[in-house]
Amino acid sequence: MSSLLNPVGAKPARVYWRRRIEILVALVILVLFVGKACGGGTQPVADNTPIPAVTTTSSATPTPSASTAVIASPTSSPSATATRTPAKGECKDSQVRVYVTAESLENPVGGPVLMRFVVATNSDTTCLRDVGGSQNEVRITSASGNRIWSSDDCNPGGAANVRPISKSSPYAVTVEWNGKVSKPGCSGSKPEASNGSYAIVARNGDVKSQPEPLILN
Repeated sequence: MSSLLNPVGAKPARVYWRRRIEILVALVILVLFVGKACGGGTQPVADNTPIPAVTTTSSATPTPSASTAVIASPTSSPSATATRTPAKGECKDSQVRVYVTAESLENPVGGPVLMRFVVATNSDTTCLRDVGGSQNEVRITSASGNRIWSSDDCNPGGAANVRPISKSSPYAVTVEWNGKVSKPGCSGSKPEASNGSYAIVARNGDVKSQPEPLILN
C-alpha cells in the first residue's frame, strides 16, 4: 500500500503517478463500455401519443400586399327614380335669347316675306337647346294686336332638334311668310294680308323675342 501511494523506483515520482492515472482512466472507460454493452438490448419505447397541431388565430385584419386584389362589396344598390335628370349642359331658359327680324322692313302685299329667326345664349359656355319645330314659332300680328299668321298654323309639331349653341355660334334659320292670313289648324280661307304695319314675334320654348316691325305696302 505504501508503494502505491509512495512509488519507489529509479525514475522521478511524477512519472509513476502519471502512469497510475492513465491506468485508472483506462479502467473507468472499460467499466463504462461493459455496462453499456450489457444494457444495449433495451430500446427506449417511443411515445405514440400524437402531437396536436398548433393552430394560431389572428384577430387583426391582414394588410393586403401589392399583389392582393381587395374587392369591396357595395353596401347598397342605387334605386332608379322616375325623376328626369336634365341633360348635361342643357341651356336654361334664363340663358336663352330669341331674336327675329324681317330681312327687309318693307315688303309688297301678297309677296313672300323672309325673316331671320335666331336662338342664342348669353352663357359664357356652350349649352344644348332643342330648336325643333315643336319648340319654335314665328307669329305676325297687326298693329292693333290681332293675330294674322303663325308658322305653327299649317306646320305644327316636328321632331326634336337638340343643338349646341354659344355666343359665337347661335342657331339661325330663315322663315318665309307667304303674305296670307292663316288660322290654327290651317283651316278656312287664306286671304292676302292688307297693307299696313305689323309686328313679328318669335318663340323658342317659353322664351319669346321682342316685337320687331314689318310693313306691307
